[in-house]
Amino acid sequence: MGGFRDTLEVACALIEAPSPNLPGDERAVANVITRVLEERGLPAPQIIAKEPHRPNLLTTIDFGSGGRHLCLCGHMDTKPVGSAEWDTDPMAAIVDGGRLYGLGACDMKGALAAMIEAAASVDNLGSGRLSLLFTADEENAAEYGARWLAESQVVEADAVVIGEPGGMDSDWDNLHLVSRGLANFTVKVRGDQGHSSLSDRKKMVNASSHMAQLLLALENEFTPTAPPHRLVPSGPTVNPGVKVSGGVNFGVFPGSAEFSVDVRTLPGMDRARFESELETWLGERRESIPGLRAEIQFEDDPRGWLPATEVPEEAAITRATAATLAEVLGQALPVSAFPATTDAAWLQGLAGIPTLPAVGPGLLEQAHKANEFVSLDALRAASSIYVGIATRFCAEDKVD
Repeated sequence: MGGFRDTLEVACALIEAPSPNLPGDERAVANVITRVLEERGLPAPQIIAKEPHRPNLLTTIDFGSGGRHLCLCGHMDTKPVGSAEWDTDPMAAIVDGGRLYGLGACDMKGALAAMIEAAASVDNLGSGRLSLLFTADEENAAEYGARWLAESQVVEADAVVIGEPGGMDSDWDNLHLVSRGLANFTVKVRGDQGHSSLSDRKKMVNASSHMAQLLLALENEFTPTAPPHRLVPSGPTVNPGVKVSGGVNFGVFPGSAEFSVDVRTLPGMDRARFESELETWLGERRESIPGLRAEIQFEDDPRGWLPATEVPEEAAITRATAATLAEVLGQALPVSAFPATTDAAWLQGLAGIPTLPAVGPGLLEQAHKANEFVSLDALRAASSIYVGIATRFCAEDKVD
């Protein structure tokens, strides 16, 4: 079996090693990574696994005493294909028109390939350390991945750079300092199930109708309190109806209905205040909607509440990344907040390591959808960017 010539070939091999989550099994991807590390002469990875089929990989290059320790991090799993209708086989890596297509191309197997090539390309810096951390289970609460690694206290570094696709409108157009948190809950509504032919004769509460009123009211009226943030002037994002269900069938008056809500939170938001505001809002709806019987049920943590994280603009890892992006791309990038939630929630929020959430090739809008792709130009730039960040950050003495 021949070797992998470049970042593109590695990215293709990673795409064609399936790892959809759910169900969740990263072993095929881990096997490809282990092989490539060996081919590039890099240290064999340590396998850290809560369950054998959910491996995390960690390898470290030691350049000498002094300096800083940088960890380049990415997740090996992808979202499942789901109902998305692709023009190509999502499990095949297809190069066409300057793009690499395939499930995980931008989220984030392209970044994994670029991190390996960068580690193999970094000159001996004389001091500092560079780690590659490839995690399992990022796409489904990190129970077997970054959450478990942080809880087990096995990750050590002075800073982490995650390779999530950071492009918003174009590749490499923002330097993201914030990783937004989340709050997931379901509004459950009860009515009076019975024979639908009697609804004009008997006093019956339609759970689906009340559910619809609450969904629209939450969308139009509920704004959770959050400290003003210069990078997110619009505040938290509230998405009612990410899941909706109710009723039984024709002929049955609906006795239960529910909708789920996905909220993306900001740094400094308080869980107790958020929950209190939700209950106040629901209490007001009970007064305005006759016969309303409803309750709010939060998901089990961490989906119930996962705090946002932020790295200061003056932090050493921010400075090193900003300088590298400006050098490679030819222009300084604006600082921004990454809209999504990432493994920064665990690596920074729990393990306490400053973590930039999305310094990777690709556009976030391409993730979790049909015909996912990463541009070849962005993929090529990624390796140079990771080399530059490591060179600037690792060799410097710790002064912050």
